[in-house]
Amino acid sequence: MMALLRLADLSAKSGAEGALVTTRELARLMGISQQSASRYLIELEGLGLIHRSRAPEGERIRIAEEGSRRLAELYAILRGFFERPEAELSLEGRIFTGLGEGAYYVSQEGYRRQFVEKLGFDPYPGTLNLRLDPKSRSRRPLLDRIDPIIIEGFANGSRCFGPVKCFRAKVADRIEGAVLVAMRSHYGDDVIELIAPVGLREALGLRDGQTVRVRIPLAPNPQRSSA
Repeated sequence: MMALLRLADLSAKSGAEGALVTTRELARLMGISQQSASRYLIELEGLGLIHRSRAPEGERIRIAEEGSRRLAELYAILRGFFERPEAELSLEGRIFTGLGEGAYYVSQEGYRRQFVEKLGFDPYPGTLNLRLDPKSRSRRPLLDRIDPIIIEGFANGSRCFGPVKCFRAKVADRIEGAVLVAMRSHYGDDVIELIAPVGLREALGLRDGQTVRVRIPLAPNPQRSSA
């Protein structure tokens, strides 16, 4: 991870083309041998964390999408360690139309009954999908510091439904709802799904492409704090 951090620092100073670096320079910055620096570059490339291309003066290094994701996770952890704890986690994203499965899953009686019991509301049959902006995506790992409300999985005779984590949230500063995080989801880390007792699109006059803010009360997970 230290090698990735050094390369990210160099890339930030070099612009969109990426960092122009030699193994000798990387070795000097990290206080290691040139052979070790070369090995780190090979490993990072093999893990899909960086892209490398040859250049007359050395190598052009760009941080890959997976590398950026790993750095974002580290940033969220370090920010939580060094900064004063926040009262809430604020995330923003753009609305998009999903695969249409939200209504089917939310309406399943095995889930719906638990939503009513544990969240205190009967959810509108459907979810609002948000694709997080880059800043919010970097902060999403902070959800791991919040104790989730667990909606247990169940079987209805014909198929099994997996467990879901829920986090109470206020949508657009107006409507109380919840963020859903399925244990097995077809969406990536840049997407969150929202439920509420009303249809959020209709109640807030929303359409695809608009930006919505979600505020989630942030409480440390005591198990993680004692780890």
